[in-house]
Formats: sequence, C-alpha cells, structure tokens
Amino acid sequence: MKVLVTGGRGFLGGHVCEALAAAGHEAIPLGRSDGDLAEPRVIERLLDEQRPEVVVHLAAVMPGDERLAQNAPITALVAHACAERSIRLMHGSTTSVYKDETPYAESKRASEAAAGDATLLRFAFPYGPGQRRGAIPTMFRQALAREPIVVYRGWERSFCFAADAARAVALLLDANATGVHDVGRDDDPRMLLEIAQLACRLADAPAELIEVVDPPVGPAPTLDRLNLDGLHELGWHPEVALEDGMRRTLEWLSSLA
Repeated sequence: MKVLVTGGRGFLGGHVCEALAAAGHEAIPLGRSDGDLAEPRVIERLLDEQRPEVVVHLAAVMPGDERLAQNAPITALVAHACAERSIRLMHGSTTSVYKDETPYAESKRASEAAAGDATLLRFAFPYGPGQRRGAIPTMFRQALAREPIVVYRGWERSFCFAADAARAVALLLDANATGVHDVGRDDDPRMLLEIAQLACRLADAPAELIEVVDPPVGPAPTLDRLNLDGLHELGWHPEVALEDGMRRTLEWLSSLA
C-alpha cells in the first residue's frame, strides 16, 4: 500500500515511515521542502503527484511556535483534499487534548475537529532518536553540558519509545482501524526526577545537576490510563524498555556532536 506521511522527515514521522516500510508498505515522507501545507493547492498537488491510498498526517506546529494557529487550517486542507479523492486519512494528535489547557492542546483539539472522519491517533509522550525537543533530549543535552536539569516536583510520565509507537500506527493502518486510538504506554509511570537521574547516569553526569522545583500554578498534568484495548487486540505491546530507549536516544544525540 502506498502511504503518504506528512511530517515524514521529522522525528515521529521518520519512525512511522520505517515501521510502514517494515510492514511492507511504500512510505512516502513529506517535509517542508516538498511544499508548505498551509498554502492553498499544495496538498492537492502532492496527492495528485503521489496518488497514495492512505495519508498519515503528522505535520504540525509544535509548542512554543507562534504559528500554532496553523494546525487546524492545515488539517482542514489535508482532510478536504483526501475526502475529494476518497483517500483514507489517519490524523496524528496527542493525549494532551484530554485535559491540558495549553495553546498546543487547544490547537490539536481544533485540528481533530477539522479532520473530519479521519482515524485519530493520540500519541502519548513518544521519545527516541531523532527527537530534538522534549523532556528526555533536553535532559540529556543539559547533562552532557553539565548544566542544571530542572524538573517539576511530583510530575509523572509514562514515555513510549518512538519505534514502538510507530509499529502501532502500522498495525492500525493494516487493520483499517477507525475512530480514536491512544498510542503510547501507561504501564511504566516514572517521576520526572527519576528520568533526570537516569539521564545523568547514562550521560555519566553528576546527579547534583538536578534541581527539583515546584510546578507552575494550576492543575498538574496527571497520568491517566490510556485506551489501548484496540491495540492490544491487534497484538501490540511496547518492546523497548525505558533505559534501553534512553540509551539509544543518547547515542543518537552524541552522534550529532
């Protein structure tokens, strides 16, 4: 099956392309150099050139970017173009849409509304090689530079190695899954302090770099159980343990130096 992956040259998209190829599909990665999806007719041109059977829409503006408001309009353009051509659409979202009250979460809620009848993939804290932003690569960069590593007291996460998350996408695609699917893990919750301590150990940095501070005012994000029943029925389970995944992430980051 020919699958077009928007954001396919980015962190998560790259892993999804690898997983799709491993499952026997032809994965076509799209990046900014292929065209600005915010511009009219760009996605139409790309679809007509590539003629995919499925689009996995992972391209998105990330937290901290002033262009967050583009997420929903871009998704609307992609969804409309796919619907016109009867192309199946899988839309990458985030579990932040459940409770978080941030500009990013709001942009993804709006994106889901703009995605029409697409299959929704709500990713939960993916990490791994290729990731330049996020808690784990940030901690590693700080540990390697012997800079302070600030973590919020009491905050907990269950991180999922990106290759595991990508395998889940391939399984859902092969199963012609519809509806909403959480993609991640909730079986290995860790305090951010523990993650920082592990980052220091793997980077051979002193744990004294870690500074535990009170979190921002407001409700702290909590770790809820994810709805993984559909994935488990397809035989999906995470394979990469946290320490192994973090070690692979560190090796990738070190290779950039």
